[in-house]
Amino acid sequence: MPAKILFLLFALTLSGCASLPPSSSSNATASAAARGTALANRNSETAQQRLAAVAAQRAEAAQQFCPNWQQALDHARSNATGCAQMPTNEQATCWQAVSQWAQEESRYFHALAPLLQSGAYAFPAAQAAHFFDLTQGWAITCQNGQRACAAASGHQQMDNSKSAINQFCRR
Repeated sequence: MPAKILFLLFALTLSGCASLPPSSSSNATASAAARGTALANRNSETAQQRLAAVAAQRAEAAQQFCPNWQQALDHARSNATGCAQMPTNEQATCWQAVSQWAQEESRYFHALAPLLQSGAYAFPAAQAAHFFDLTQGWAITCQNGQRACAAASGHQQMDNSKSAINQFCRR
């Protein structure tokens, strides 16, 4: 009989353990887990918003690439013609300005290249940046006079880049 009493007391003790309220450490753990989940959800939402913004920027850049290229190319032609028609003593200053302008255009197209890196515009954007890098170098050479300008290297590379971009933009 004493074994039965001992067993009964043991059983009552175990059932009492099961009905104890949760400890404060398990409440803290649950609270920390809830905060972690909320933070993860906010981070995920922020990441999705950023991806959507980049996708919108990419679409806008792709849509504007060919018009911006054509405008820059027209401006480059106009600049070159204008400098060539200036009096000889003013040409160096003109070509210096063209070189600075070409550098700005190069920066613009270099900045587009990573944005457009995964699409059809990746190659044309890189070619446009290369074209304006070459244009800048050519304009620097032209500061030394018309002979230096005519003898400057890079014309073929500039023409190749320009043709590739124009062909892309015509399709």
